Amino acid sequence: MRRLLRSRAGVGLAAVAVAAAVVPAGASANVQVGSSGWLWGNPLPQGNTLRAMQFSGSTGYAAGDFGTLLKTGDGGASWSGLPAGTFSNLTVLQVLDGNTLVAGGGCVARRSTDGGQTFTRIAFTNVESNCPAEANLAALAFLDANTGFVFEQGGQVFQTDDGGTRFAAKIAVPGTRAVGGGAVPTDAVFRSPTVGFVATSDGNIYQTTDGGNSWLSVSKTDRPVRSVLFATERVAYAVGDGNLFLKSTDGGATWVAKPDGAPDGEDLTGVECAGEDVCVLSTKAGSKVGVTKDGGTGWAWPTPSSDPLYAAGLASATRLVAAGQQGSTVVSDDAGATFAPVGGRLLGKFSKVVAGRVAGSAFAPGPDGTLGRTVDGGKTWTRGNVATSEDVLDVSFPDVNDGYALDVAGGVFNTNDGGGHWATLDTGSTARAQAVYAPSASVVMVVGPTGIRRSTDSGGSFSAVHGAAVGSVQLSGVDRAGGAVVAWGSQDVARSVDNGKTWTTVLKPGRYKTVRVGRHKKRVNRLSVRNVDFVDANNGFLLDGSGRLWRTANGGKAWTELPGVGTNAARGMSFSSTKSGYLVISSFGDVRQSTGFLLRTDDGGATWHPQFVVSDPIADEGVAAGGGTDYLLGGTQSLLYSTTGGDAGAASDLSIAAPRTKYTKPAHIVVTGALKPASGNERITVAYRAPGATSWRTQTVTASANGTFTSSWNLAKGDNTFVAQWQGNFRSHGDGSKVLVVHVGRAKKK
Repeated sequence: MRRLLRSRAGVGLAAVAVAAAVVPAGASANVQVGSSGWLWGNPLPQGNTLRAMQFSGSTGYAAGDFGTLLKTGDGGASWSGLPAGTFSNLTVLQVLDGNTLVAGGGCVARRSTDGGQTFTRIAFTNVESNCPAEANLAALAFLDANTGFVFEQGGQVFQTDDGGTRFAAKIAVPGTRAVGGGAVPTDAVFRSPTVGFVATSDGNIYQTTDGGNSWLSVSKTDRPVRSVLFATERVAYAVGDGNLFLKSTDGGATWVAKPDGAPDGEDLTGVECAGEDVCVLSTKAGSKVGVTKDGGTGWAWPTPSSDPLYAAGLASATRLVAAGQQGSTVVSDDAGATFAPVGGRLLGKFSKVVAGRVAGSAFAPGPDGTLGRTVDGGKTWTRGNVATSEDVLDVSFPDVNDGYALDVAGGVFNTNDGGGHWATLDTGSTARAQAVYAPSASVVMVVGPTGIRRSTDSGGSFSAVHGAAVGSVQLSGVDRAGGAVVAWGSQDVARSVDNGKTWTTVLKPGRYKTVRVGRHKKRVNRLSVRNVDFVDANNGFLLDGSGRLWRTANGGKAWTELPGVGTNAARGMSFSSTKSGYLVISSFGDVRQSTGFLLRTDDGGATWHPQFVVSDPIADEGVAAGGGTDYLLGGTQSLLYSTTGGDAGAASDLSIAAPRTKYTKPAHIVVTGALKPASGNERITVAYRAPGATSWRTQTVTASANGTFTSSWNLAKGDNTFVAQWQGNFRSHGDGSKVLVVHVGRAKKK
């Protein structure tokens, strides 16, 4: 919540108040995740926590976790996502006017002069990842689109006159690590190119009158100061820990502490004003916001939301907007007397997402009978409950009204009104089934733990399905395969082309050996199965226990490995066609923490490119490719959708090459590559799999300005496999190279 002095008092508050007053609170348009082509369906407007907010009239901006930057043009009633070009948490925001803003956090800072349509880098660090802690951004104080000051956590101060390309070093802030102290700059504001102020964590407010060449303390308290704001030329406010509230009426020359009336010694983190009298305070806890209409003499402390709200702003003297945890947003048209939510979030948590048979429908089961439902392609979700207190394990809806649910205790339930009411079914078995599938409203089958039980009368009665393929086989999953059905367990795969009445065995990848079991001989393949997804009776994909991906085009008679994935970290998958699908992966490149990565293919699995969608992990069954619309569950509450395969921006092209593809003996080689288009500093992950191995090693390297990159490897005897991938950069979506194989040893006989 960073602001410099501008003609705020002359914005025309009366006119703005009228404009904002006619904007009702309501559900926002779906917000795009800035890093991809996925859009938020739940919560609304979006689900990343917001940390800062500022307005210029009815146009406002908000910044927060995972590189989130949002814009509103109607006083906070609706929001759109902006392409910040970073995944770093954004904690600093300064809005100069409706079209000009700067924002940043960590090693990253951005500037836009076109209302957030495009952003340029404020290059105060050499790199935007893993910069030293003292080089992290502390504050931005810009006077216009070009002239500004950057403050680092260590106390260093830099001034730019070209929008952040070149910088001049200024005198470090007193008391900070740069001069041997321990204080940290917390906020800054400049009134002119020479006159500015900076607040610090040791309770000081320092003033400069020579453009940062010297600093003088004009206020000293025993509590950290967190935010400074000039409401007019003469009136300024500062807030901090332990109810600290300071006011200046002489342009910052002197500061007077005033009792702010905050409950329970609240730590205050931000102040925003509309004129010199009407202000709103943000708190560290986020449980309340503070509102004054008389310049800090009297205060009201409403609790606008059950979710913590960490940022608040004023679009006018009466229009107040606040936002915080998981994107929760509220608005007020009476300066905080009453509030209304913008959008909302479904109660409860979810464990997976399932695409319905009807286009635009999807379902998200979860704990304690929870079931989320959308029938508009993921734009909005409603909450229902299956008639069970157990966790819902699986659901299947052949149409939007008729559906079946399975809980973890083995209970099976049926609805014919879209989940409004449920009937309990008797499967005739006490075994706890693992999955449920209904090819039609009348036909339903429960799968596992051993065999399949099937009903043809809407669950009125069930009978066991016989046959060697499924009769006594351990099964855990089931998948619609066009007009067919495929079921699988850790060792077996079976297929039905008559809605589950009869089944045949699908051979797995790899070799089968004949072994004797008692008096009989049996063909055995020890390959373990993690997941199976067939798009029709013949074309399917299998993810094995070691993380390798396989494809068949003839119902399992022959399988081809797809090494273009470049990882053995795949945990789940979903395909909408023989060409298009996703893998859920637990990590990518040098990002080792569990985050929301997907791999995407649109060429049948030959190449794969990563998508970094959400900051929370994606569940193994957290993506559902529905054809026209795909659905995603991030964490346990974030429900997103895409009609673009999750991609946004222009296409890119990534290629790799080796000096030679054949060597007679082990050698050390350099694998080079090129990315087009490129601007430099793009992070490319090159993956390598040694001959005979199932696991991959990676090197993450940086592309040069012309897109070239280099990695070095030691070759072993046999086929050495390489793949390069990158996740995109908000202008271009990611890409994956074709597989490069370098053979060491004698030439293979043809």
